[in-house]
Amino acid sequence: MISERFDPGERIVLAQESCLKFLEGIPDSTFQLIVTSPPYNLGKEYEKRLKLEHYLGEEKAVIRECVRTLKPGGNICWQIGNYVEDGSIVPLDAALFPVFSGLGLKMRNRIIWHFEHGLHCSRRFSGRYETICWFTKGDDYVFHLDPVRVPQKYPGKRYFKGPKAGQHSCNPLGKNPGDPR
Repeated sequence: MISERFDPGERIVLAQESCLKFLEGIPDSTFQLIVTSPPYNLGKEYEKRLKLEHYLGEEKAVIRECVRTLKPGGNICWQIGNYVEDGSIVPLDAALFPVFSGLGLKMRNRIIWHFEHGLHCSRRFSGRYETICWFTKGDDYVFHLDPVRVPQKYPGKRYFKGPKAGQHSCNPLGKNPGDPR
């Protein structure tokens, strides 16, 4: 069953309305995790291209509502690209960072998602990345590294000398993948 309205007892909600209107109906401190990729204001068929200041104002309103609905210790992952006007680029994560920090969130990672597809530019290098900003609401947040570890480059490597000689010099579960993805 898919609900059209938010209810904490519902498993799936599919709301066909503006995200701001939807968020305004959510009680404070409801969500543990918010993952979103808002429109980048590129003028695609599903969005109207706005002046940068107007676009940033709309994003600020949505971010405020997201933070309000986030539980203490909760996480927001905000995936965003660049705003391009007259060949000049504005990194939207940099433009929106003061909004998040001004609302008391702490950035934990700025993850770069690299890909090979996208628009081809002729007067600059083609953009082949987007940024995922991970913010937390406070210092008491949940992060589980072990499920996302990747294979070690030298899995059986051991300390050669010193007090740990012979012991593994890396985590046997794998290494931390780092933030460029």
